[in-house]
Amino acid sequence: MRRITASLMRFAFAAVALQGAHALAQEANPYNGTWAVQFDVPGRVGIKGTVDVNGQGGLWKTVASTRSDPCAGRDAPIVVKSAAPEKLVFRVMRSQALAGCPDFTVSMNRVDDNNLEGAMHNGWKVQMTRQ
Repeated sequence: MRRITASLMRFAFAAVALQGAHALAQEANPYNGTWAVQFDVPGRVGIKGTVDVNGQGGLWKTVASTRSDPCAGRDAPIVVKSAAPEKLVFRVMRSQALAGCPDFTVSMNRVDDNNLEGAMHNGWKVQMTRQ
């Protein structure tokens, strides 16, 4: 009986430690918060919106609409691929907002604590400013 209790205690301690490590890893993302995003689409007016980053996820919101693209302007969840001190890479999961919409990756480089610059998968330049 004591062996089982000791084993259960070790298992419980390991589970609590893993939960703490997971929470710490989420808090370590230096890009957590709300960012104003802006990018220019050739032949269109610049598109603006926000990106909310929270640990390993978040939300992409843009103000855009076009009759030819039902995916434009839809809020979509993001998945943070990496959040290093000098670079943020995340995937915009538009397919979860509307079936058939393509997902895409955004790679941002740190300019300073409040500004990021980078590009979307198709080469469009993107700027993000901490709000």
